[in-house]
Amino acid sequence: MKSLVRLAVVALAISGPLLAHAQGLTREQVREDMLRYEAAGFNPARANPRTWVDDAQAASVRVTAARDTDGRTQMAGRGTAGDRCD
Repeated sequence: MKSLVRLAVVALAISGPLLAHAQGLTREQVREDMLRYEAAGFNPARANPRTWVDDAQAASVRVTAARDTDGRTQMAGRGTAGDRCD
């Protein structure tokens, strides 16, 4: 039984980086996302078992909104349509 548990733990440990790679994320990107979620108020270490899903979803909404705002700001800084060379 212990060997089965060890095998499951090893399988999970190996599959973590593979799943992150399958999504196209690097370790640095995952770390940046965790920092964004923590800045948005979600801390998995202090998550309440009853509300952690709602807390994570609320943080996700905040992170997504911040990304959208950053994206619009970057697009606005590129210039207007009159600046194009056709």
